[in-house]
Amino acid sequence: MISELPRCNRGEIWLLDWNPRRGLEQGGFRPGIIIQSDLGNHAEGARTTIVVPLTTQGRAYAFYVPVPKAKDNGLPADSWANATQVFTVDKSRLVKRLGKVTPAQLNALALALSAVLEI
Repeated sequence: MISELPRCNRGEIWLLDWNPRRGLEQGGFRPGIIIQSDLGNHAEGARTTIVVPLTTQGRAYAFYVPVPKAKDNGLPADSWANATQVFTVDKSRLVKRLGKVTPAQLNALALALSAVLEI
């Protein structure tokens, strides 16, 4: 039932269950940042949201946005948002809200996404 699905907001960091994975997709349990607009997140009947996974294997790469661990984001380690892996996921994959990114981090991720997508 839709009312049992978690309510998520843009910029929040959630622990997701990425299983089952295919090929080089993310797998296991790992955090991701909700990047879908709240208009889409909160639409009646919306079962999906759009996320970017976080990794602790960061690189000096234009499409990786640093997200250092902080009290407000709930991350256990310094992480990077990988803008090259954008996923639409069913909200049933959302396990637990960890926290949220800062407005500056969300803006940096938006710039990385526009570069990846050339928009």
